[in-house]
Amino acid sequence: MNELKIEDNGKETVYNVPSCFDEMSRIQFIETCGHALGKSDTDSHAVSMTGMEKGLWEELELYHRHVIRSMFSFTEAADPEISKQLLPFVEIAGQRLVGYQPNFSNTTWEEFIFADQYVMDRKFKEAAAVLYRPQRRDYSGETDRRVPFTVYGTDSRLALFARMDDAQLLAFAINYRALRKRNLEEKYPSIFSARKEQAEKEGQTVSFSWIGIHRTLMGDQFYDEAKFFSSNVHVILNRLNTVIRENRQRKR
Repeated sequence: MNELKIEDNGKETVYNVPSCFDEMSRIQFIETCGHALGKSDTDSHAVSMTGMEKGLWEELELYHRHVIRSMFSFTEAADPEISKQLLPFVEIAGQRLVGYQPNFSNTTWEEFIFADQYVMDRKFKEAAAVLYRPQRRDYSGETDRRVPFTVYGTDSRLALFARMDDAQLLAFAINYRALRKRNLEEKYPSIFSARKEQAEKEGQTVSFSWIGIHRTLMGDQFYDEAKFFSSNVHVILNRLNTVIRENRQRKR
C-alpha cells in the first residue's frame, strides 16, 4: 500500500491506497473495471481508490489531483499480475453467489473444463455461472462453501447471469485470466505450450476442446468418468502435464 497524506485545515489525514491490483478491495476492483468501461471519470475513480470525501478531493489543487491520479496508472495494464481472488463473490439482482479459490484448490476437473471452455469461446457470463454458485445451506467450514457443480445447476443460473453487470463481468474475466496464467499455465507448461504451438502451426484455426482431452484421458476407463470429473483440477492437469512431457522426451 502507498500512504497518501492530505492536510486540511491543519489536520493531517493518512489514506492507504493500493499500489497494485492485489491490494485492491473487491469494490475498488469492480469500480476500476467500471472506469475502464467508461462508466466513471478519472476524478470519481480516484475518490474511490483513495477513500477520501468528494468535497475534499474537489478542494485539492489541479496539480495535486493529477499526481494522485497518476498513482493508479497500474490499473491500465493490459495483462495485470494478480495472485488474489479479488472477486470472492458476485451480486446479481439481489442474489450473492460465491466464487472459486484463487489457486483453484476447490475447483473440480469437471467444472474447470466447462468454465475454461466457455472462457476460450468468450462466453464469460456462462463461465461465471459455472464457477460462482450459491452457498451451501449446511456450510460448516469443512467443505467447499459453494453447492456442488452440476451442468443442470449452471443451466438454471444462466438467466440470472444474463443480468450480470458489465463491471463485474469484466472483473471476473480479468481475475480469472490472471489466476489461470499464474496457477495453471505456469505450473503445467507442457499442456499450455503444446496448445499454443498447435494453434500457431495451424494458423490459429485450431478448435480446442477440453471435453476431447477428457475423453482421451479416460480412454477405456469410461466407467470411471464420475471419478475423473470429481477430481481436483490440479490432479488431472498434473498427470496430463507429466504424460505430455514424457512423450516429448521419448521423441527426442
